[in-house]
Amino acid sequence: MRNQALRLLRCAGAVREALQAGAAAQRGSLLAATSVIHGRSFASVSSLTRFQLQGVFGVLPFTQGAISRSISTSASAHAQPVTEVATEGDAESLLTQIDSIVSSESSTAKEVADAAVALAYLQVKGNRRVWGKVFERAAAVKDSFDAASLSSFLWAATTAGVTHFKTVAELSGPAASLLKSFTPTQLSIAVEAFGHAGLKDAELHSKITDVVIADLAKYKGADLARILWGYAAAHVDDVKLAKAVSKALADKAGELSAREAVQGVWALAKLRRTDKPALDALVKAAGSKLSAGESAVDAAALAWAIGFLGYKADAETAKTVASVLKAGAAELSPAHAIDAAWGLAVSGAAEKDAVSALFGVAAAAVEAAPGSVDVYQLGALYNAAVLVPEAKLPPQVLAFANKLYNLGSEHMAVKRSSGLQSFKNDLADSVARALGARYRPEVAAAVKGFSKTTADGVVVDIAVDLDGTKVAIEAVGAHYLSATHPSVVLGPVIARKKLLEAAGYKVVDISVVDWSAAQDAKAKAATVLKAIKTAAPSTASKVDALQKKLDEPFDAFAE
Repeated sequence: MRNQALRLLRCAGAVREALQAGAAAQRGSLLAATSVIHGRSFASVSSLTRFQLQGVFGVLPFTQGAISRSISTSASAHAQPVTEVATEGDAESLLTQIDSIVSSESSTAKEVADAAVALAYLQVKGNRRVWGKVFERAAAVKDSFDAASLSSFLWAATTAGVTHFKTVAELSGPAASLLKSFTPTQLSIAVEAFGHAGLKDAELHSKITDVVIADLAKYKGADLARILWGYAAAHVDDVKLAKAVSKALADKAGELSAREAVQGVWALAKLRRTDKPALDALVKAAGSKLSAGESAVDAAALAWAIGFLGYKADAETAKTVASVLKAGAAELSPAHAIDAAWGLAVSGAAEKDAVSALFGVAAAAVEAAPGSVDVYQLGALYNAAVLVPEAKLPPQVLAFANKLYNLGSEHMAVKRSSGLQSFKNDLADSVARALGARYRPEVAAAVKGFSKTTADGVVVDIAVDLDGTKVAIEAVGAHYLSATHPSVVLGPVIARKKLLEAAGYKVVDISVVDWSAAQDAKAKAATVLKAIKTAAPSTASKVDALQKKLDEPFDAFAE
């Protein structure tokens, strides 16, 4: 049996060699059944930080969440145990022999890499004991890895959906020393693995950026998609790399598979980059290659990313995404289904039957075990249900999601950053002045009365009535603005706006960028009035009267 295990390792070695030659992306490869296109490079390892979904509760501060192995942002998804995959007969004996090989102090880095590839091929990600020994041995022989073995080891761990942050962090040192030895594909595999592990190393990523940009023309579209994804997943916002890779991806979008194109769009969303040329090319590529046979998880990721960026896909792409989600809803986890429904709802591309199918997956999970779905995911579910009322949730599920949305809002208000809280307080004071308050007691009294609650219990921090028009004034923090076009608000702001509009409000979004341009209290009050007039034209006469009053001289010491 040991000979059989050694043959498997040699087979894994052959796969490793093929991987280095770029064959991993071919559907006909040995590992295709396990990991089409770089080992489920999107479905298994793509992830979001908590801030992206918390945005459905309003404009909130950026808070990083743990990296998970799915596109879900939910805490429940982060906490999901790795399912033990039972093995029987020869496979079980092979695992025993592989265990013995990696337990030996004489095992080499190449053998460790081949063992990892073999385990990925056998789909035994749940065997924590064997994988633990593989990671332990990898750390022990870390300095003897060459570029091929290191990238293969990292590829296998990513493919299998397993990781060990400490070991991956230790391997970043050897990776740094091998940067000029990696082929473009090998380097992209390593970067993706670092992203999967959540490894953020400023010095390492800076060196990677220099290597990639120096030979950018040598990188295939699939390599660039993995690199951009890896940076995004690791929260590395390297403007130099993101700009260069985004442009190159746009030029090479035609050579990408659907999954690789989706990976690129997801990365742009994670990095808050609304680069229209890149988005146009990547979304078009993904839409043209998605089909009913593609993974619904990829379609869910695309739907979420489009919604988060506030991007308007063409009608054909929107139709394709909805069709794939409708057909494959049953294969999605509740978290994936909610992400997709939220994205469709926010982007305005919601197709009733597709959203209904997604709601069905989420509702079944909530009804079976209410605590199995994260509070923020439930908030997103409520938001989507309000935005797409024709795709009905069961009443009890909608009510539960509504309560959790409000609970999440309360929690985030408590956790709000001091900078955002200061901005909101300043905005409230300026709204009071814009409406005619002058002395501090008047301003304080007006601010105290701003907070309102909708019929569904949604709190509006600054709500005013102007001649019968209900106006909600929202402070938009920097993390809900595009990193490339600061005047563009992102999906969480759009979702919040649509939610309040459904409750009868005219919504006025004032960003921190607009606010910083106002130099004094009078200018800030004028900014508020101008924004109200733009968002709610019916209030024009009232706003003009308030502006006239604001322009009048004011002597704080006059009797």
